[in-house]
Formats: sequence, structure tokens, C-alpha cells
Amino acid sequence: MTRTSLVHAKAHLSELVDLAEHERKTVIILRRGKPAAAIVPIGSVRQKPPRPLRKNELEAFWAGFDAIDVQESGVETLLADRRRRR
Repeated sequence: MTRTSLVHAKAHLSELVDLAEHERKTVIILRRGKPAAAIVPIGSVRQKPPRPLRKNELEAFWAGFDAIDVQESGVETLLADRRRRR
């Protein structure tokens, strides 16, 4: 596994993709010294797409949103905090 900064990754993206593609190496991209993303060989990624949801599964999924009160869930607070940190 190789680690590199985001600045280096931006400047050398094609080389890093070659490492993953031809040498089967995973490249971890660091932002401010912390792992932020990875370039991985395609074989390590699940290639079979997920099956589509059935009608009853889709209805149950959307029904769950009717029960959510955005104010009570704290989503707006979380988003506001994230915006302030930027």
C-alpha cells in the first residue's frame, strides 16, 4: 500500500492509476496527513451491480421518509455545523 499527499496525487494521477492497474497496488491519498481517499485495483471493487429494488422494497424505502421530521432528526443542525466549519 502506498500513501501520498493530495497535492502529489493531483500532479501524478496517471502514474498512481498505473500503479493500481498494472502493479495491483492500493494508493491512499492523504489530506492534511489523514487518509481521505484511495485508488484501488478494479478487481478489488465489487463489480456486480446491486439488483434493482422490488416494488414493495421501493415503497417501504420511500414510506420511511414520510416518518422523518427533519427538525427532530438534527439533519439541519449537522449541515449547518458542517457549513460553519468550511
